[in-house]
Amino acid sequence: MNTLNQILVIDVNVIIHLEKVGLLDELINDKNIRIVDLVLYQEYEFKRNLASEKVEKIKQVHLNEKQMFEAHSLYQSNPRNSVFDYYSYIAARDNNYGLLTGDWKLKKKVNDINTHGAICYVQKLNEKGIIDNERLKNIYETWLNDPTVFIGSDILSELIIELSD
Repeated sequence: MNTLNQILVIDVNVIIHLEKVGLLDELINDKNIRIVDLVLYQEYEFKRNLASEKVEKIKQVHLNEKQMFEAHSLYQSNPRNSVFDYYSYIAARDNNYGLLTGDWKLKKKVNDINTHGAICYVQKLNEKGIIDNERLKNIYETWLNDPTVFIGSDILSELIIELSD
């Protein structure tokens, strides 16, 4: 069974969300984190995202030809998700990884592996004592007030209230 204690395959949304709250280094230094090499190339090296140099330090997972063909087949049958989403999904499935993603369309599509989002990851950091409750609350507030973060405001508001009690 995939859990956050096992190796995770990540997508770009989570990286961006964690970068916005100053937790990118925690993610990069997490020995359980992996990224598909093709996703890294497309989203960071090719676009030269600001976090490129840091993100390039994450251990990479490589797909074989059969896996890439399957990803393209899945994409052709359901283009609502990107082919890069399917690369991550297949890498997670075939390596028994959990999938750390902010992509709700992908979460709906994949039900044979555990998927987690940025909220779950920061909660694990809180449980491990890496961030305290006040910082966790500040993270939720930052995400709530950032229009580029696509995490439900109702979910974030509820989490903020829980930490305020």
